[in-house]
Amino acid sequence: MTIGFIGAGATASALAGAFATAGLPVVAVASRRPEQAAALAARLPGTIAVTNAQTVVDRADLVFLAVPDDAIAPVCEGLQWRAATNAVHCSGAHSRDVLAAARDGGAGTGSCHPLQTLTGTAGDAGRLAGCVFGIEADEPLRSTLREIVRRIGGEPLVLEAGDKPLYHAAAVLSSNYVVTLAAVAADLWSTFGLDRARALRALLPLLRGTVDNLDKRGLPDALTGPIARGDVTTVQRHLDALAGHLPERAALYRDLGRATVPLATERRGPDDPALRALLEVLRAPHISAPGDSDQERGYDDARQHP
Repeated sequence: MTIGFIGAGATASALAGAFATAGLPVVAVASRRPEQAAALAARLPGTIAVTNAQTVVDRADLVFLAVPDDAIAPVCEGLQWRAATNAVHCSGAHSRDVLAAARDGGAGTGSCHPLQTLTGTAGDAGRLAGCVFGIEADEPLRSTLREIVRRIGGEPLVLEAGDKPLYHAAAVLSSNYVVTLAAVAADLWSTFGLDRARALRALLPLLRGTVDNLDKRGLPDALTGPIARGDVTTVQRHLDALAGHLPERAALYRDLGRATVPLATERRGPDDPALRALLEVLRAPHISAPGDSDQERGYDDARQHP
């Protein structure tokens, strides 16, 4: 089996490097940026950089389309496929249906998505070992993809087309939105004079400790903090402070708090009065009708706080 890549960015570089290290032959790579293809090929034994993506299809049995999501279908449609080849994209969000042109040409089609953050740095290939790969394909391509994922130390997770949106939403929540939350948390500290960079440095050990707890203790036992303790007073103080300084972040805090209560319930039981009180505190504030007095526009949860 020979492998080729269309695209030479972070995903292609990581996968191609991991394949080569595992002894899987990468024969050709093409990119709309020829210098990237040349740089990637130079790092891989027996790999050539080509200027025409069709050459990759003609030379390889298994062609990875490691291109931006919106480019997968157009790139695929611009190539001539044959029954002896397989087209595989690396998107976590799209099903293999975007490779319909390859399927119509007789090729096998599938997707193989590494569940890992890739930045285009030299260490990316090594970070694929131990990570999950979302695979969607029919046999025999499914078995081929499972085998090569195992060869590089990954864990194959077989998906159906309908699984992809929620699979990818979970990935976004676990990675991209963690960055968002770190930015929000760091910006809260600007209210008492710390810039974002310094705040992030201070918060990173806490983030690392949380990930370590998740790894070692799992869910729900990794949960700590005021909701895990049933600490209504602290949560109310947080909401009061947000209302006074950064009211636009209060809704996010409430939403996350309400999503956290069920985790705490798994540990404390469904009849815990503190958790019921927390849900009241975390309710969305009352939306006033025009003409309501300032006094009437207080938070519902504040009025119902025990």
